[in-house]
Amino acid sequence: MSDRRIRNLGLIILTLLMSVGLGGCSKPPVEVTSVQIVDNLDKGSGNFDRMLQICFKKPLTADYYHHVKIITNQSYMLEGGNMLRPRASDPDNKCQLRNLYNYINKDSPVGARQMIKDFMVPGNINQVLIQIYLDEPEGKELPIEEKLFRNL
Repeated sequence: MSDRRIRNLGLIILTLLMSVGLGGCSKPPVEVTSVQIVDNLDKGSGNFDRMLQICFKKPLTADYYHHVKIITNQSYMLEGGNMLRPRASDPDNKCQLRNLYNYINKDSPVGARQMIKDFMVPGNINQVLIQIYLDEPEGKELPIEEKLFRNL
């Protein structure tokens, strides 16, 4: 086979792979535009009195994993993560609400629930670091999006 035929065959195979397999599986890029602590959604249960609102440039159309680290002005820290999914009930909404109590895990400080209630309030947040991944990281994967917000 001539070099030209081999090159053409290689281009054809590459084009087929891109159009059938590789190109169809990728998730669209995401861009975080804002985050804020919301404390006025609870209707008396006490379970939804501290929410993190994460807003994107466009509504999510695929599942992503996010990791967040929140530090108060008193240096209390809360971090955790979970999946972000497109909102079936409101697909045009660019924002996601995450319950801060769901970020409590085995590495959280003792009394984390009370710390959230007392200190994770609007106006008392020093910084929020948010990282977005294509899937839950298993090692040292780099985020596809990362933003640091201060003085919230």
